[in-house]
Amino acid sequence: MHYLKRYILLLATVAFLPFTAFSQATTTGSIEGTITDDEGDFLPGATVVAVHLPTGTEYGTSSRADGRYTIRNVRIGGPYEVRVTFIGFNSQIKGITRIELGERVLLDFQLEQGSLELDEISVTAVADQVFNSDRTGARTNITSEDIERTPSVFRSLGDFTRLTPQVTSGNSFGGANDRYNNILVDGATLNDIFGLGDATPGSQAGVGSPLSIDAIAEFNVDIAPFDVTNNGFTGGQVNAVTKSGTNTYTGSVYFQTRNENLVGNYVFQEGGEDVESGDFPDFTERYIGLNVGGPIIEDKLFFFVNAEFKRETSPITNGILGSGAPNVIDFEAATFDQISNILQTEYGYDPGEYTSPLDSDTDNDKVLAKIDWNINQNHNLSFRYNYVDAIANRGISRGNNSYTFSNRQYNFNSTQNSVVAELTSSFGNSAYNEARVVYTRIRDSRDTPSQRFPSVTVSIPYDSDRSGFGAINAGVERFSQANALDQDLLEFTNNFTFIRGAHEFTVGTSNQIFTFDNLFVQDAFGTYTFFDIADLEAGDPVEYRHSYLLPGGSPTANFTGMQFGFYAQDKWSVTNYLKVTYGLRVDIPVLPDDPSFNPDVPDAFPGFSTDRVASGQVLWAPRLGFNWDASRGMRTTQIRGGIGIFSGTPPFVWISNQYSNTGVDYGRVDEFSFGRFDGLFSPDPDNQPIPGQGNSLNPVETTEINLLADDFKYPQSLKVNLAVDQELPFGFRGTLEGVYSSAINDVVFENINAVREGTSPYGRPIYGDIFFNSRFGNASGRLSRQDPRFTNALLLKNSNKGYQYSITAELEKRFDSGLYTKFAYTYNRAENVNNGTSSRAISNWQFNENVDVNSPELGTADFERRHRFLGIASYRLDYGDGDRFATSFSLIYDGRSGEPFSWIYNGDANGDGRFDNDLIYVPASEDEVVITSGNWNEFNDWINSESSVSDYRGDFVDRNTAREPWTNFLDFKVTQEVQTFNGQSVEFSASMINVLNFLNNEWGVREGVSFNNYRAYNFQQYVDQDFIDDNPALGLGAGDIGKPVISFDPDEVTDEEIFNVSDFGSRWQMQFTVRYKF
Repeated sequence: MHYLKRYILLLATVAFLPFTAFSQATTTGSIEGTITDDEGDFLPGATVVAVHLPTGTEYGTSSRADGRYTIRNVRIGGPYEVRVTFIGFNSQIKGITRIELGERVLLDFQLEQGSLELDEISVTAVADQVFNSDRTGARTNITSEDIERTPSVFRSLGDFTRLTPQVTSGNSFGGANDRYNNILVDGATLNDIFGLGDATPGSQAGVGSPLSIDAIAEFNVDIAPFDVTNNGFTGGQVNAVTKSGTNTYTGSVYFQTRNENLVGNYVFQEGGEDVESGDFPDFTERYIGLNVGGPIIEDKLFFFVNAEFKRETSPITNGILGSGAPNVIDFEAATFDQISNILQTEYGYDPGEYTSPLDSDTDNDKVLAKIDWNINQNHNLSFRYNYVDAIANRGISRGNNSYTFSNRQYNFNSTQNSVVAELTSSFGNSAYNEARVVYTRIRDSRDTPSQRFPSVTVSIPYDSDRSGFGAINAGVERFSQANALDQDLLEFTNNFTFIRGAHEFTVGTSNQIFTFDNLFVQDAFGTYTFFDIADLEAGDPVEYRHSYLLPGGSPTANFTGMQFGFYAQDKWSVTNYLKVTYGLRVDIPVLPDDPSFNPDVPDAFPGFSTDRVASGQVLWAPRLGFNWDASRGMRTTQIRGGIGIFSGTPPFVWISNQYSNTGVDYGRVDEFSFGRFDGLFSPDPDNQPIPGQGNSLNPVETTEINLLADDFKYPQSLKVNLAVDQELPFGFRGTLEGVYSSAINDVVFENINAVREGTSPYGRPIYGDIFFNSRFGNASGRLSRQDPRFTNALLLKNSNKGYQYSITAELEKRFDSGLYTKFAYTYNRAENVNNGTSSRAISNWQFNENVDVNSPELGTADFERRHRFLGIASYRLDYGDGDRFATSFSLIYDGRSGEPFSWIYNGDANGDGRFDNDLIYVPASEDEVVITSGNWNEFNDWINSESSVSDYRGDFVDRNTAREPWTNFLDFKVTQEVQTFNGQSVEFSASMINVLNFLNNEWGVREGVSFNNYRAYNFQQYVDQDFIDDNPALGLGAGDIGKPVISFDPDEVTDEEIFNVSDFGSRWQMQFTVRYKF
């Protein structure tokens, strides 16, 4: 908060300067048009008053010299009544059914001479988000009706953003990283600025959205909006507006639930046989909520309140051999008992249960309160407060290869307070202002209910016929031993727009301040790996990791990030049918705090220093957009598009790494030895071994450092959009749209402490010693370090490699009967050099599958879905006496290509210390590889059977060349509404996802791979003279030195082995809702 106080006065002064503006997204709509007489001559000075009928809110203006009028910053929704009066002419009234978010409704008037007052509404205008002169780039508007009708079980943002054809994976738009999105609610930033999760605050622990779906009136999803007031993203932007009160007291109470009885079974393949899954374990999920709104003072002051409470208990379904669980790890109870007994008797720690079914609980309570004040016809004030208190149980991981005791579970706690105040004003008939201030306070932390204890992993052979090793884990999870985050976000906004003739000018500034206090000490209690149970009992680990506070070091990373933006724009109505928008935006990110200085770094890495961060880099963003009504007012053919640069913000956790890992705050131990560290294990979390204490550790004290390139810039991309909207015969409407985005500044991670020792015969850079690990039957590596005082030195820098593009064909129709249909197909390509899916620099570096880990090449992005079909159908039928009954149906089909994944070695082929990030080399012939287990014919047959492999004969495969199976999603919702009395009603609804599985339990089964990669076969080592001497039967000679040595098992590369069945995702699921509206 120290910088917040320092800059509040400065930013408040800048933000409210006259003729300045900040607008990342609008929260309102607008009305405009031309007023003429019956001969077509302009009528300047005509009075225009628009009334929002539900609230009585009036917006007034007058026509300008050219007969044009503009009413900005009007409430979304409707209906509206617009009255035009002019002395000597009959007044005229027109109606607007509704105004959607960001929409500019065109409403022209032609007055006749006379003195009559026309009380009736003569024309009704219908909102149209597609044929809208302000629309240039790809946009999907999701109304309150869409929100009510869309099948939704999880009540997440993704349930509704999927209605956007360009959505590829989760909340990824067009194949871009979803961390590069911007989410706004009432103009306030809602996305996870720090970036520990995928979209919204708290999502890193799955505690749920901080905002109830029931509180949202509508929202837009924009991929390429060329208005320069939109910023803060290189992926896409979601702009939502919450509900408001009206002159009528309205509300609802609702109860929503699902449990194991509303989850189906499925059939999957195991050993070539059809196997039916068991029943899903007991769980419950309940939502209880309340909406209420109405007038405090009629036509003047209104309120709206939403309160929602979630209680979820989810089962952890995996078990051990003999447990009858749907997925088991191949360990027997005796193995767990032996480990538990050692931990209790030798080290005084109870690891908890391993057989009893476990639940993962989530509680989420949230309240939103909103006040709207119509000060007068020209000024409106809105105030919104949002509160969230959530807790989630996490930390238990039980899969087929790894299994944890129950006391490893931890609690993730998240609280949030957010305040938004917005003032919209009109000055005369050509000047408008929108002022907004936002403050958000977020507090996240993890606590461990059980005893504090180091993290322990025991690697032991499976107790079944299955080959290989699994892991049993106990103690406190290594990333949760010291983990808390405080965030304070302050935003100032002020929009000023003025109109001169055919030009609508906007000039402005945008300012944001983010302060972070981050406690993250991985392995604070110590993390140990043991090769077997005997080693655990003896206290002899093979791997030990620990971070510890150095004398004078700071336990937390405290820093501030600021962003100042300036822009100017002109929306020019070149003709009545052509509008051109052009402008320039400049953003200047500032990091005013310097990390701690480590004097060893300039000595080890000349040109680098831990106390330098890139600050003050200027980001230029020119943009040009256009909208042309090619049908010259008929609104049947619209051509639109644009080109421009968009600037975003990186997840601030990537920046925080520079403040947390300077090497002067924390020391770091990261040691591995096949010879074991005799007696090193310490059960005391506050007394962990460190170098120089006479133990078996390397006596040289080491640490990990993170660095930021001096010229590092925040993410930027160039976006190009071109689209045609066309009215078609029989009431259909078609759209053909292309969106292209090219990276200007993306991110890449480099370990500058990694020394390149050489190159393999086929071109793979080698970064350390590579040796055969007889225990696991593959290669292990030991990274060669430039300076032994440092484990890793991770540099965050820019890359201009990468792109995404999508081509979408869309067809929709609204039938008079109430049926609505929409069909869309999207072709998508996306490539990058690093997916950036982790919060830690070391993980982003070492888990990036590539040939050269320090110089990655372009590859298919994890977020790409090559093909996607989207089908939407909804229907509402009103019937009975006085339309007392209403039944609504909604069906969504979403078919898409599977996620891409990479073929990698099981083994370290480049010596970087990782066995799971090296892309395989595909031999052109038998002479290029040595096979110790399996044979060439089997290996060659597999290569030929996989086009994602065979296309790379004599080369390394590219990243993400393979695909998971195609997925088909079919979801359904039915709602029955019954009117009761005095306009009240009761509503029953049921949402079902994966309807295909409900129809046939062999359908809807979803399969995939973990972490977007699969270990195709074992890499053991490169042929050297010792290998030749030790394996005379292979008949190798000097000409074979350097060839890769592999072992191949054809049974490990069958579809059944490669793809794991998603147990929860393969079942149909249903949710019931009861709602009473009043």
